[in-house]
Amino acid sequence: MRTVHSAKGYTLVELVIALSVISILSIVVLYFFGNVLIQNTIAIARGDLLSEAHIALDRVNDDVRLSANADEQNRWEDDHAPNAPSDLFSWASDSDTAVLATVAQDQNDTILFEDASEYISWKNNNIYFVANNTLYKRVLAAPVSGNKAVTTCPAAVATTSCPKDREVLHNVQSFTIRYLDGDNNEVVPANARSVELEILLSKKAYGRTITADYTTRTVFRND
Repeated sequence: MRTVHSAKGYTLVELVIALSVISILSIVVLYFFGNVLIQNTIAIARGDLLSEAHIALDRVNDDVRLSANADEQNRWEDDHAPNAPSDLFSWASDSDTAVLATVAQDQNDTILFEDASEYISWKNNNIYFVANNTLYKRVLAAPVSGNKAVTTCPAAVATTSCPKDREVLHNVQSFTIRYLDGDNNEVVPANARSVELEILLSKKAYGRTITADYTTRTVFRND
């Protein structure tokens, strides 16, 4: 008696279909995980921007707290003011520049008085401004003996006696300042009781523009 053996296997067509399905599923899975990775990376980058903005504006706020007010213009000459050399007093507090009148102190943090009988202290100017998407701090030190503050200059002309301006924050898309009185009305800088600072950061990652916005408000505390 003959025994008939039945052999079954995959045809070439079936193998091609199976491989195609596996390839499609692999592409879908890789796309999903790749997209999740990109979204997580973007979220981390946005969180980093927000953290940088927070830290930077905290530094600005520290100067606000130590300031009597915002000056309409810089009170000390600046050879590198916006309209120098024709105008050495051309820094002006406005919607994107803050000229802070900050108490001058010596190395022991003792306040330096211009008129001790009236408790009128010498004031330095701490100027915050944006140039080339960077927030800078320039210091114009009051010309009084013992002042620990040192006048700063643009990096291109900085020297040991006039160090470069401090780079506070990069990737700055906009820097907006509002000057408010005690009733939250906008006023001229010299009459402000507090300032509201808003900064928008922006940078590219994975072909996308990532932004972060941060706003703070701080009251002037020193006379």
